[in-house]
Amino acid sequence: MVNTSDPVTQWAFIILITVVMGTFLLIAVAFIRRWQQIRYLRYVHTLQREYRPLVAKLLAGQRNPAAIAALRELPMADLELLLDPLFSRRKLPARHLVFLRALCAELGLTALWQSRLANGQAGNSRFHLDEAQRDFAGRAFMRYLLRAKSIRNLGILRYRPSWGLLVNALDDRHADIQLVALRSLAAIGAPGSFEILQERLHAVVQGKSPSPPLQSLQIAMAGFDLACAPVLLPSLRHTDRQIRLQGTEILRAMVCREAGSQPRRVRKFLTPPMVELLLTGLAVDPSSEIRARAAEVIVFLDDLRATPVLGKLLLDHQWFVRLRTVRALAHCRPDLRPPHRDILACLCDAHWRVREAAIQTLTILGKEGKHQLYEHFLNSSNRTTRKQIVEVIERTGLMSAIVEEYSGGTASMDARMIEQLATDAAPMGLSGVLRTLNPEIRQKFLDRFIPYAQSRMTLPDAVGLIVENAGNHQSILETPPPLAA
Repeated sequence: MVNTSDPVTQWAFIILITVVMGTFLLIAVAFIRRWQQIRYLRYVHTLQREYRPLVAKLLAGQRNPAAIAALRELPMADLELLLDPLFSRRKLPARHLVFLRALCAELGLTALWQSRLANGQAGNSRFHLDEAQRDFAGRAFMRYLLRAKSIRNLGILRYRPSWGLLVNALDDRHADIQLVALRSLAAIGAPGSFEILQERLHAVVQGKSPSPPLQSLQIAMAGFDLACAPVLLPSLRHTDRQIRLQGTEILRAMVCREAGSQPRRVRKFLTPPMVELLLTGLAVDPSSEIRARAAEVIVFLDDLRATPVLGKLLLDHQWFVRLRTVRALAHCRPDLRPPHRDILACLCDAHWRVREAAIQTLTILGKEGKHQLYEHFLNSSNRTTRKQIVEVIERTGLMSAIVEEYSGGTASMDARMIEQLATDAAPMGLSGVLRTLNPEIRQKFLDRFIPYAQSRMTLPDAVGLIVENAGNHQSILETPPPLAA
């Protein structure tokens, strides 16, 4: 029997009852929260199922006043829930984006999002949910989340009149709000905001302002259109090395992005003062990092002085500058004759990364560049350079193309190159390529190469018997002969 009059027993019962009540209370709270979540998700699902077909018709360009009238009857919060999946996609088609921008303006969502930016609060939304959900909407976290979504939506819509409010959001105390505002400014691409971001860049680099983060600011500015590039002139001419470096990096990112799709726009928006500064200022800057980044822009310039300047950068005393320059020459304009002689000089560079970059650049620069590389390989006695050339040829798949040309019977530099690779430099790599080729091409290659190999190589007696008696000549390449003693 338990003595209930004992104080220890009484305290034990009290603690046990408290634990049991607390456990049941937590279970009840969990069930209530789960019930609220299920109810909310069902409400969103019903909303999407009922109104999504109307939104799809409007985004397809159909004029449907009845659909717009039905959407206007919904509370603002419900409209946001309905359209949020569209803004959560990675990229909207341009046609849908135009109609979505018009639809949001028609329903008043654009004005609501701007009011949230201006007031720093959730706005005057009417939630068609229960009391608990409305209480949650009034919390600080919900206001912060709605404000971040508003900034994101304005950026996705490319709503240009809102760029002034987005610039003010860069001073928000939340770092996430600053990052979302930067992305939206880059998506909108207003020239006026680029100038303000440049001032922010100077302040952050010089330590006058701790936010926004320098890397995020740099990425956002690089996302602007190349037409904003002339605004960077004050940064490129600044006396502070770090500001010049950041400005050059932003210009490099803008030019390289644009050159990949529309090379002519690069020459259009790089004004004469910028060209002059690149050729006579940044190319000889005391900072090696600035010279290296300037080289990647100079390759796209339509100026006769570009080639000599690039030749000097290939001889720079810093290996990093030489590396970036020789890599940039692989993407030079088609009408610009690459300095093959200067690139060939990099094959004898003291740094292995520069040599490897020169090999890769020559393989990219068309037939003439490859022939220059093959000629250097055949005439060079440097084992290290020859080994690097073989590694690049095997890694880039160039050996397959050389084998096919050799099988076609061409008597050119390619033929001498493949014979050198097969007999000395890379017999095992060539064997692997032969296994993947078409049987007809493989047989043509062996019919041409085996007589050459027999005339140039001194094979052991055992291997000689294999050559005479084997019906399949490919076994000679698949199983290399043993080394002579």
